[in-house]
Amino acid sequence: MKKPDAFPYEHKINGMVFQIYQAPLFRTAKDGASTRYDSFLVTHQQGGRRIQKRRSNWEDVETYIEDVVVARRQNDPERLELTGRDRRIYLAALEAVKPLGREVDDVTREFVAITQLLAPHGIGATKAGQMVDDALKQLGKTPLSSAVSFYKRYGETMTGNRTVREACDELISDLKKDGRGKYHVRDMKNRLGRFAAAFTGRIHEVREAAITEWLQSLKKTVWKDGIRVENRNEEPVSGRTRNNYRDAVSELFEFARKRGYVPRDLPTEATNTVRMKVVSGKNHIIAPEEAERMLEKLPPSLIPYTVLKLFSGLRTEEAFGLNWEELRFHSKAVIIEAHLAKLRQRRVPPILPNLAKWLDPFRGLTGPINSSYSSAQGVQKAVIRESSRIGVTLKRNTFRNCYISYRVAQPTSPAIVAVEAGTSTRMIEANYKELATRDEAKRWFSICPSGAQVLELRKWAKNAGKGANPAKPMALPKNDLGAAPEVGETTKP
Repeated sequence: MKKPDAFPYEHKINGMVFQIYQAPLFRTAKDGASTRYDSFLVTHQQGGRRIQKRRSNWEDVETYIEDVVVARRQNDPERLELTGRDRRIYLAALEAVKPLGREVDDVTREFVAITQLLAPHGIGATKAGQMVDDALKQLGKTPLSSAVSFYKRYGETMTGNRTVREACDELISDLKKDGRGKYHVRDMKNRLGRFAAAFTGRIHEVREAAITEWLQSLKKTVWKDGIRVENRNEEPVSGRTRNNYRDAVSELFEFARKRGYVPRDLPTEATNTVRMKVVSGKNHIIAPEEAERMLEKLPPSLIPYTVLKLFSGLRTEEAFGLNWEELRFHSKAVIIEAHLAKLRQRRVPPILPNLAKWLDPFRGLTGPINSSYSSAQGVQKAVIRESSRIGVTLKRNTFRNCYISYRVAQPTSPAIVAVEAGTSTRMIEANYKELATRDEAKRWFSICPSGAQVLELRKWAKNAGKGANPAKPMALPKNDLGAAPEVGETTKP
């Protein structure tokens, strides 16, 4: 609307008539000077009443007339009663609630009520709305109340928050404090070390699908430049080994459940993984002539450990942890104390005649038999390395398999052999019978040192008794949890 040249001026719009008068204001200063200010009076009829408003400039006159027309059209006379900041706020509120199709006062009352409910929680209405919206999207069709009930029932049982590695460290520490066997502690270190390297987050965040994918991806490992790495040919671990890893992870999650690091009253994510069906393969043994060739080339420092495994059926940890004093020559027996045995039961395997000839040069020595090596895996790797150089292949438990198989083939009762080896008659019946002939067994337990070897062994024993040790042991590096590699999984000679 253009400002007219003369007043009073009459403006008609949408059936309404506005009378506009030019009515300047004057202000007199203390010195008597008078200042003139522009001002306009706008009058119109509303509900049988004559309304009059003053505006200081023509732009405000135009705005007022537009507001009156809009208010009449929207039947909203209240908007005309507000001025200044209140009016701007009111108009902004009208625009804000327009998409809702609701009245400003209804929305205001609801907002205040929500804000009061959230005040004790320190959350604003907008933030709360965003949180609820995100929760509902994640829940899908599940009611929010059901999710809250589930959390109250199970989630509140979580009293701690640990990363996978922290939980692993705590478990290993507990196993040691509880006096669990070295076999078990060693294997848990190996397997959980790989698991912790793959899962760096919180243990309660690990899901079954991720554990299964990790188990499926496991590859056999080798040692390269002192570091344990996966095989280049990416050969997967066997089903039995995969189950061993699954068992270790399951034990970890069960530990975490008891400690409150995952919900206590629910099956763990590891429990839901699939256990592989394993068909036992034929146990690996070497022929008597291979054993003879190997013993001819081994250095004296490795002979006691090796012959105890070959001709007495000792496990790796048992043969490694023995002291010379536990070789009872007078009673022809080896004493395996409970703390050293895998099954935590004291065992007394025999010193057979050929084994006695191999051990006789070491009579009188005291202390650890394998003092030159820091771990059972260190001495085992040394034997594997030396054997491979002369073309004798050793696999997992080869020496122990040989003793049991040839002992049963003599024949000796499986029940007797089970007691000697610390296993069950059922295992021997199922896995060791008919792997060797009687003639092969006779030759096996006739393997004895030559005269030259006896002299060499006595010379080494004499030097060892004086504190000298001509052997050159290979101490293997440990993995990230401090454990040596698993026997049979490492393929590097």
